[in-house]
Amino acid sequence: MAESHAISRPQRDADYPGRQADCIAALRPAVSDLAAASQDSIVAAIGGEMTDDLVALARKAEAAGWSYKEASSAIETLAREYEGAKGAIFD
Repeated sequence: MAESHAISRPQRDADYPGRQADCIAALRPAVSDLAAASQDSIVAAIGGEMTDDLVALARKAEAAGWSYKEASSAIETLAREYEGAKGAIFD
């Protein structure tokens, strides 16, 4: 995976309103970098699959304080957002 932006930490360790939105915001720059470098990873994320690059990104998010589940969900959301911005239609 190409070197990407630092991933910010959650506001608190415990669950809080808006935590998933914060996770999405924290991962947005890194997913954008990944989308530019690996369209295959973005397509995989949309399908709920985790390529090696996506797993590495989720692990990096874990190191920043997010759970793997939060990170993988945010990655899938951002992949869909990225494709939607390109005009793709999802069922």
